[in-house]
Amino acid sequence: MQLRKARNSDVGQIRSLINDMAARTDEDHKHGHMLPRSLVELYEHIRDYTVLVDDDNNVLGCCALQSSWDGLAELKALAVDDSLQGQGWGRKLVEAALSEADNLGIDCVFTLTNKHQFFEKLQFEIIDMRKLPQRVWSECTNCAKFMVACDEVAMTYLGAQPRQTYIPAIGVNASAAAQAALGLAPSQRGVMNGPMNSNGFRPPFAPHRNDE
Repeated sequence: MQLRKARNSDVGQIRSLINDMAARTDEDHKHGHMLPRSLVELYEHIRDYTVLVDDDNNVLGCCALQSSWDGLAELKALAVDDSLQGQGWGRKLVEAALSEADNLGIDCVFTLTNKHQFFEKLQFEIIDMRKLPQRVWSECTNCAKFMVACDEVAMTYLGAQPRQTYIPAIGVNASAAAQAALGLAPSQRGVMNGPMNSNGFRPPFAPHRNDE
């Protein structure tokens, strides 16, 4: 048994492993040990995946680390075949995925899970879901529990906090009439006040200081 980066030819087996678990039903009839994955999604994101394979290259486990936003990545699609449950392979897959975070410039790794006891053993801590950018919830609509029976929590590795996402009140080139309608005034440099608007001196995502 060994861990390695996934290959394009692994996609079929990865999908079978993930979707088998996604289709299972608990005793309380709640679907969703994990989200199902399409072939298109897996082919497009195959470089995110680490897999567990046997000597014949049969895929028996997988885990992905997907960049989501500025300094933020999601650990997702963790699955281990039933025949290898309880042998520590889930932990090893998570650790392999986490080892890639530094090289990617990621300082906050999060996961959305209903298995928080498992992730607590790996130094993940529960955080307020509302601290994550809204875009991370784009997959939620694919879940059978969406809006009716969600039992997941957000957790980050070592309790890291996501960088705050700043949204402008109005577009940088919006008309003066539109600015006035919202009671806004252009800054002295002629750029609309808004944390995502760059003034040419700082990145557009940096918070604006009062003296600017």
